[in-house]
Amino acid sequence: MEIRETQKSVHSAPGRKRLRLALIGSAVLLAIVAAAAVFWFMQSRQSTRSARGATTSSASVSRPPAADSSTAAGVSSTDPEVDLTASDLKKARIRTARVTERALEAALRVPGVVKLNEYRVVHVTPIADGIVKQVPVILGEHVRSGQPLAIVFSSELAEAETQYLSELAELDVDHKKLLRTQNLLKLGAASQQEEEEVNAAHVARELHVRAALERLKLLGAEGPRIAALKQAGQTDSNITVRAPMDGLVTARMANVGLVVTKGSELFTVADLSRVWIMGSLNEKDFASVHVGTAAHITTSAYPGRAWNGRVAYIDPQVDSSTRTAQVRIEVANPGESLRIQMYVDIAFASRGATGVTVPEAAVQSIGDRQFVFLPLKDNEGSFSVHPVRLGPADNGYYAVLEGLKPNDEVVTDGSFILKAEGVRQHPELQ
Repeated sequence: MEIRETQKSVHSAPGRKRLRLALIGSAVLLAIVAAAAVFWFMQSRQSTRSARGATTSSASVSRPPAADSSTAAGVSSTDPEVDLTASDLKKARIRTARVTERALEAALRVPGVVKLNEYRVVHVTPIADGIVKQVPVILGEHVRSGQPLAIVFSSELAEAETQYLSELAELDVDHKKLLRTQNLLKLGAASQQEEEEVNAAHVARELHVRAALERLKLLGAEGPRIAALKQAGQTDSNITVRAPMDGLVTARMANVGLVVTKGSELFTVADLSRVWIMGSLNEKDFASVHVGTAAHITTSAYPGRAWNGRVAYIDPQVDSSTRTAQVRIEVANPGESLRIQMYVDIAFASRGATGVTVPEAAVQSIGDRQFVFLPLKDNEGSFSVHPVRLGPADNGYYAVLEGLKPNDEVVTDGSFILKAEGVRQHPELQ
């Protein structure tokens, strides 16, 4: 009876309900566990793949690229290439040269000013006091040596001429007296002492005449004028002020009616065929420039023109305020193009250290960059368009700052044709 009752209770409605709930809970729990396992598996697999990818990427970055045996020394695998056909290559007449090391010329530039050559400048002054009567030249006129610049009336010259004529007359009287005394001495009518006294007076008079003559010469009287003065016996009180040399009248202070003295400056005459270029040399550059250093002179007033000279003098005294010393270069000035006080640019050339150089003919500019063309080994007719960074040019060569090394082979003749082909085949170069 008890067993039957138990079986009945189990198969009753409440019992079955509890059993279903237990089964459903077990199924849900299994589903959650399975989902968690799948999620964990997927995450682990993705992490493994990421780690493998990172390892592969790192290896590819650190591995150096394989060398291309077809490229020449100095050629980068990223350089564009220019290809010429056999016929174009023949027409281009390509020639190459080797990159070499040479002594580079270092250029030092300083500002400069044009100055008069002080050795070729004359300040003209009169040799006697007087009044200006004529001025036949104007400011800026070219004059020749001996050409009259001004006529000055001088009472001092008139006095000197009068004195000279007077001494000449006295000399003539003394000379006649000496002749008479000598004749009387021969006749016994005069003593030896009288003859000696007359002779001494005659010699003294000759000295007075010579002194008067020298004074005339100092006042500008010349041989023809003195001869005419002796012949005519009349004084001419006009002094002719003449040009002391060939040159340009750069200053004129003389005007008609001006009262002048011996120290008065009437004109300045300068020879501008050679001028001085004065520059200021900094202390740090003293070792680079010395007497004899070549200098290249340019000015914005005459683009494309240049004047060459050498350092003739360096001031031994340094300016205490600017810490510079004056340097002087003498240059020829044909046509007097360089004007006084004009600003110029001075470039001093001095040999520096040895460096890598490339011929100017090998360099071509494309846009704002410079390139050379390197022939590719084992590939005739192909050339690499190789960028370079260059310094200043010197005697047909550029100093190479970056992009080439000694013994690299570059195209010289025909590089312009390669430039045109390079731009055509690679428009992105422009």
